Amino acid sequence: MVLRVADIHRSISFYRDVLGFPLIRVLHNAIAFMRVADGVAGHTQIIGLFDQNWVSSHADHSWEGCAPKSSTLHHFAVEIKLAEYEAVLVYLTKQGLAPNTSTHAWIGWRSIYVSDPDGHTVEFVCYDGSILDT
Repeated sequence: MVLRVADIHRSISFYRDVLGFPLIRVLHNAIAFMRVADGVAGHTQIIGLFDQNWVSSHADHSWEGCAPKSSTLHHFAVEIKLAEYEAVLVYLTKQGLAPNTSTHAWIGWRSIYVSDPDGHTVEFVCYDGSILDT
């Protein structure tokens, strides 16, 4: 997941200090990589934060034409354990994020939604078989 952000330092602070994702590295004072979880075959799952005004110094910019000028992202989800759900909800509330919650009985999910400083919606989701529609 890579997000365009208005203020790279504000976004690093939010994702590191509020949501708890460790900072892996900052490049060019315009790109940050936050660790989410172990990935597959050594590829770490990350949230990339790219300053909205950053322009690559690479000679081949062919990929840049594929990126929209503004985000088309609806939201992204981070999986948590059911046993952590209440603690995550309490923590996010204490951080002043005014989380919204929802249950999705058709699939057995409990969700907590918050917004980052740029308005991206972050979902914390867990599986809860006790709420499944029967």
